[in-house]
Amino acid sequence: MPSVLVCTVLASIPPLKAQDIRIRVLNGRTGKPITNECLNVWTGTGRGAHLVAATNKEGLAVLHFADSEVVAEAACQGWPAQATADAGVDGITLSGNRYVACQEYARTTPGEPPVDPLSLMPSYSVKKVLESGMSTANTCGKFRTGAKPGELIFYVRPRSLWERAKQ
Repeated sequence: MPSVLVCTVLASIPPLKAQDIRIRVLNGRTGKPITNECLNVWTGTGRGAHLVAATNKEGLAVLHFADSEVVAEAACQGWPAQATADAGVDGITLSGNRYVACQEYARTTPGEPPVDPLSLMPSYSVKKVLESGMSTANTCGKFRTGAKPGELIFYVRPRSLWERAKQ
Protein backbone atom coordinates (compact mmCIF):
# COMPACT_ATOMS: atom_id res chain seq x y z
CA MET A 1 0.00 0.00 0.00
CA PRO A 2 2.76 2.56 0.81
CA SER A 3 4.37 2.00 -2.59
CA VAL A 4 1.04 2.80 -4.29
CA LEU A 5 0.86 6.04 -2.30
CA VAL A 6 4.44 6.99 -3.23
CA CYS A 7 3.79 6.26 -6.90
CA THR A 8 0.59 8.33 -6.79
CA VAL A 9 2.41 11.28 -5.18
CA LEU A 10 5.32 11.08 -7.63
CA ALA A 11 2.94 10.87 -10.58
CA SER A 12 1.18 14.05 -9.42
CA ILE A 13 4.43 16.07 -9.33
CA PRO A 14 4.87 17.85 -12.64
CA PRO A 15 8.16 17.15 -14.42
CA LEU A 16 10.81 19.85 -14.27
CA LYS A 17 10.10 22.24 -17.08
CA ALA A 18 12.60 24.21 -19.02
CA GLN A 19 13.06 27.82 -18.07
CA ASP A 20 13.46 30.57 -20.63
CA ILE A 21 15.42 33.80 -20.44
CA ARG A 22 14.49 36.53 -22.89
CA ILE A 23 17.42 38.82 -23.69
CA ARG A 24 16.10 42.13 -24.99
CA VAL A 25 18.84 43.88 -26.98
CA LEU A 26 18.43 47.66 -27.14
CA ASN A 27 20.42 50.51 -28.63
CA GLY A 28 21.94 52.19 -25.56
CA ARG A 29 21.61 55.64 -27.14
CA THR A 30 18.09 55.49 -28.59
CA GLY A 31 16.38 52.61 -26.78
CA LYS A 32 15.31 51.06 -30.09
CA PRO A 33 15.40 47.24 -30.44
CA ILE A 34 18.39 45.71 -32.26
CA THR A 35 16.96 43.21 -34.72
CA ASN A 36 20.03 41.94 -36.54
CA GLU A 37 22.46 40.97 -33.78
CA CYS A 38 24.16 37.66 -33.05
CA LEU A 39 24.79 37.52 -29.29
CA ASN A 40 27.73 35.53 -27.97
CA VAL A 41 26.55 33.75 -24.82
CA TRP A 42 28.79 31.91 -22.35
CA THR A 43 27.35 29.95 -19.44
CA GLY A 44 29.13 29.37 -16.16
CA THR A 45 32.37 30.94 -15.05
CA GLY A 46 35.44 31.57 -17.14
CA ARG A 47 35.21 30.03 -20.56
CA GLY A 48 32.06 28.01 -20.01
CA ALA A 49 29.83 26.61 -22.72
CA HIS A 50 29.39 28.96 -25.70
CA LEU A 51 26.55 29.51 -28.12
CA VAL A 52 25.35 32.26 -30.43
CA ALA A 53 21.77 33.54 -30.27
CA ALA A 54 20.10 35.67 -32.94
CA THR A 55 17.72 38.51 -32.12
CA ASN A 56 14.26 38.47 -33.70
CA LYS A 57 12.22 41.34 -35.16
CA GLU A 58 11.46 42.62 -31.61
CA GLY A 59 15.15 42.58 -30.64
CA LEU A 60 14.73 39.46 -28.47
CA ALA A 61 17.04 36.48 -28.19
CA VAL A 62 15.47 33.62 -26.23
CA LEU A 63 17.51 31.02 -24.34
CA HIS A 64 15.94 27.75 -23.15
CA PHE A 65 17.57 26.28 -20.01
CA ALA A 66 16.80 22.60 -19.37
CA ASP A 67 18.81 20.10 -17.35
CA SER A 68 22.41 20.70 -18.43
CA GLU A 69 21.61 22.21 -21.79
CA VAL A 70 21.15 25.75 -23.06
CA VAL A 71 19.54 26.23 -26.46
CA ALA A 72 18.98 29.46 -28.38
CA GLU A 73 15.55 29.79 -29.96
CA ALA A 74 17.16 31.17 -33.13
CA ALA A 75 20.77 30.84 -34.22
CA CYS A 76 23.02 32.84 -36.48
CA GLN A 77 24.12 31.02 -39.59
CA GLY A 78 27.25 28.94 -39.07
CA TRP A 79 27.30 29.25 -35.26
CA PRO A 80 26.22 26.82 -32.54
CA ALA A 81 22.72 27.38 -31.13
CA GLN A 82 23.08 24.76 -28.43
CA ALA A 83 25.56 24.26 -25.61
CA THR A 84 26.00 21.80 -22.80
CA ALA A 85 26.39 23.63 -19.51
CA ASP A 86 27.37 22.44 -16.07
CA ALA A 87 24.36 21.42 -14.01
CA GLY A 88 23.21 24.26 -11.80
CA VAL A 89 24.98 26.96 -13.82
CA ASP A 90 23.94 30.34 -12.47
CA GLY A 91 25.77 32.83 -14.64
CA ILE A 92 25.72 33.99 -18.23
CA THR A 93 28.14 36.35 -19.92
CA LEU A 94 27.19 38.27 -23.07
CA SER A 95 28.92 40.14 -25.84
CA GLY A 96 27.74 41.59 -29.09
CA ASN A 97 28.94 40.52 -32.50
CA ARG A 98 27.96 43.27 -34.91
CA TYR A 99 27.41 45.81 -32.13
CA VAL A 100 29.52 46.98 -29.17
CA ALA A 101 28.24 46.10 -25.70
CA CYS A 102 27.55 49.07 -23.42
CA GLN A 103 28.44 47.15 -20.26
CA GLU A 104 31.06 47.88 -17.64
CA TYR A 105 34.24 45.82 -17.79
CA ALA A 106 36.69 45.07 -15.00
CA ARG A 107 39.85 47.16 -15.08
CA THR A 108 43.31 45.79 -15.71
CA THR A 109 46.48 46.95 -14.00
CA PRO A 110 49.09 48.52 -16.29
CA GLY A 111 52.24 46.43 -16.49
CA GLU A 112 50.49 43.22 -15.43
CA PRO A 113 50.46 40.20 -17.74
CA PRO A 114 47.53 40.07 -20.18
CA VAL A 115 44.37 38.43 -18.91
CA ASP A 116 41.62 36.52 -20.66
CA PRO A 117 39.24 39.24 -22.00
CA LEU A 118 36.23 37.12 -21.05
CA SER A 119 37.25 37.31 -17.39
CA LEU A 120 36.86 41.11 -17.57
CA MET A 121 33.24 40.89 -18.72
CA PRO A 122 30.36 40.94 -16.21
CA SER A 123 28.38 37.78 -15.55
CA TYR A 124 24.63 37.94 -14.93
CA SER A 125 22.85 35.65 -12.45
CA VAL A 126 20.38 33.29 -14.14
CA LYS A 127 18.48 32.98 -10.85
CA LYS A 128 18.12 36.75 -10.46
CA VAL A 129 17.06 37.19 -14.10
CA LEU A 130 14.39 34.49 -13.71
CA GLU A 131 13.12 35.83 -10.37
CA SER A 132 13.01 39.57 -10.96
CA GLY A 133 14.63 40.45 -14.29
CA MET A 134 17.88 42.38 -14.79
CA SER A 135 19.20 45.24 -16.82
CA THR A 136 22.87 45.54 -17.74
CA ALA A 137 24.76 48.79 -17.33
CA ASN A 138 24.38 51.32 -20.13
CA THR A 139 27.69 53.13 -20.61
CA CYS A 140 26.62 54.41 -24.05
CA GLY A 141 23.79 56.73 -23.07
CA LYS A 142 21.19 57.66 -20.49
CA PHE A 143 18.40 55.41 -21.78
CA ARG A 144 17.20 52.90 -19.13
CA THR A 145 14.19 50.64 -18.91
CA GLY A 146 13.02 48.10 -16.36
CA ALA A 147 13.17 44.35 -16.88
CA LYS A 148 10.39 41.86 -16.17
CA PRO A 149 11.00 38.51 -14.48
CA GLY A 150 12.75 36.19 -16.95
CA GLU A 151 14.12 39.12 -18.95
CA LEU A 152 17.66 40.48 -19.28
CA ILE A 153 18.04 43.86 -20.97
CA PHE A 154 21.34 44.18 -22.83
CA TYR A 155 22.44 47.57 -24.20
CA VAL A 156 24.63 47.90 -27.30
CA ARG A 157 25.66 50.58 -29.77
CA PRO A 158 26.64 50.52 -33.45
CA ARG A 159 30.36 50.28 -34.19
CA SER A 160 32.00 53.58 -35.08
CA LEU A 161 33.57 54.14 -38.49
CA TRP A 162 37.02 53.71 -36.87
CA GLU A 163 35.98 50.44 -35.19
CA ARG A 164 34.63 49.10 -38.49
CA ALA A 165 37.82 50.08 -40.31
CA LYS A 166 39.96 48.16 -37.79
CA GLN A 167 38.07 44.89 -38.40
